[in-house]
Amino acid sequence: MFKFLFKQNQGDSAKPAETETAAIAPGTNIRYDANLVAELKSDHGDLVELFTDIVTSSGQRDSNMLTKQLAKFGSMLRGHILKENVRFYVYLKSSLQSDESSLSIMHEFSNEMQQIGRAVTDFLHKYTAVAHWDDAQWAVFQRDLNAVGEVLTKRIETEENTLYPLYMPPGSYS
Repeated sequence: MFKFLFKQNQGDSAKPAETETAAIAPGTNIRYDANLVAELKSDHGDLVELFTDIVTSSGQRDSNMLTKQLAKFGSMLRGHILKENVRFYVYLKSSLQSDESSLSIMHEFSNEMQQIGRAVTDFLHKYTAVAHWDDAQWAVFQRDLNAVGEVLTKRIETEENTLYPLYMPPGSYS
């Protein structure tokens, strides 16, 4: 069901066994994936695009479209976070054992993302369950939407500029 999380490069089966073993993070079965950071950045782009659509629906006060988009956003975000948790953070945790400073940065990002994930999930549950959208509800939603947008924008920027560069093939860590 979650085969996409453990995607292997197409050419892996033709490589010698020692090369395959070297591409696995120490103490795990998680392989380095040269395409993972590009996938995660692509997820960010998709999330930003959908978030922009949510802002547009909000401006048009289209509650039916908004509810569908919020549900889709939640699904996409959960998939992205799952991919990061299973393929990215587990790999980094193992690979950064000899670099306490980078390991600490990675743990801070992971913990912060858990908090952000909970806050966004609460936001999504709150607004996908609204039965009646009046002016006051739209105003509160707009305020909360702006706050979520600011947090996610900052998070994406810091992940891509600070966290993702830590992801390297196993032999690259000292």
